[in-house]
Amino acid sequence: MTNMQRLKLWIIAAAVLTLGACKKDLGPDVAPVTFNGQIVLDASIAGPAFPLDKVKVIITNTANNLKNETTADAQGKISLSNISPGRYEIQATLTLTATEYASITGNYASSEVVFNAVEQIDITAQSGTVTVTLIYGQLAKEWIIKQIYYAGSHTSNGAMFRDQFLELYNNSDHDLYADSLYFGQVYGINTARESQDMTKPYFLPTGSFDWTKSIGMSDTRANDNYVYCRSVFRIPGNGKTYKVAPGASIIIAQNAQNHKAPYVGATGESVTVKDPSLTVDLSNADFEVYLGNYPGNNQLASDVDNPAVPNIETILRGSGRDLILDNLGREAIVIFKWPGGAPAQWPTFPSPEETTVTTATSKYIQVPATYLEDAVELQQTPVARRTAKRIPAISDAGYTYVPGGSYSSQSSIRKTKSVVNGRRILQDTNNSTNDFGSLTKADPSKTAFAD
Repeated sequence: MTNMQRLKLWIIAAAVLTLGACKKDLGPDVAPVTFNGQIVLDASIAGPAFPLDKVKVIITNTANNLKNETTADAQGKISLSNISPGRYEIQATLTLTATEYASITGNYASSEVVFNAVEQIDITAQSGTVTVTLIYGQLAKEWIIKQIYYAGSHTSNGAMFRDQFLELYNNSDHDLYADSLYFGQVYGINTARESQDMTKPYFLPTGSFDWTKSIGMSDTRANDNYVYCRSVFRIPGNGKTYKVAPGASIIIAQNAQNHKAPYVGATGESVTVKDPSLTVDLSNADFEVYLGNYPGNNQLASDVDNPAVPNIETILRGSGRDLILDNLGREAIVIFKWPGGAPAQWPTFPSPEETTVTTATSKYIQVPATYLEDAVELQQTPVARRTAKRIPAISDAGYTYVPGGSYSSQSSIRKTKSVVNGRRILQDTNNSTNDFGSLTKADPSKTAFAD
């Protein structure tokens, strides 16, 4: 045997050993399975013969974010083969034109009607047929959330979290007044479902809080008909103070400062950034949240009152030292009107985790879903870290996030549905997964829109 032949045999033997080792490292083969589902309508909308073969379904592997898409058949059945066993998120959407909806139901609709479903399930060989229930989303409201800048900018080169802001948009065809418009942060679970002890009695099977277990709660529909806010703020005014034209926005800043330039903080020291390109100028915001003079608040050095920008009224501060949005995305934002003005006493409830209530127990404002103008659920960028929903599916069946994650300078921004006589009508299907895109750099100029 020549030296060349010996070398070839050695290379072949080494390759075989390497392949064997790799196969052993990967563990035993996991056989793919077939996923079978059945689309059904919620009892409140069951009856009319909706075209189930128009239902679009996306199932996403929460471990690797791989997606499979399909469409149901006329009976609402769905089937996908060669699916790796694991935990999946299922999204189903049925969109009907106003004409189609009227023809089927006999009811008038001013715009297209969307039915949504979002569920998380474990798909195994023993799963059987999974039922997916479509819920009728609320009709589009006039006020919507256009942009959420929650991620913040670089912790040392940017402004960290102090440059966060919200952009609210008049999606109607007539003037609106922002006076007495409320917005709030919704309370919920901050840990992924897989990390939760699901034997606890205050969890729903989805991993969300079961608010029917909250002390003092008597409403059996506590989980479906309400959201529970950990903070609530109100835009001031006498009812005709802050007019917003159709297709126009307002910016609500955490700190209405030019974060690109140094400014004097609450301690008298300069607040600066190393790279101004990473952050934004909020000195021209329409409103700011200032909590520096809030009783008992440990004022942040960055929380400086800009006298040129009106302050938002604080209804419930919660534990926050400012309007600080969770930079990871464990957040949900709602905007709402309270019919008849602020109640004499806000309805509040303790977390379902609480077994006793004292004067020190945190309570959360219960807001009826029917009062909501808009609701947007946020999530963490890594799929495996995403948490249970805080908002009922009827108000937001999905969620949005920025691809770059925390401190990326990116924002979530709503997509454009159409343009009528130069006015942008933004998409609002009550499913933030469909309705939102992202900006590589947050933009408070009010002129930015999703691609």
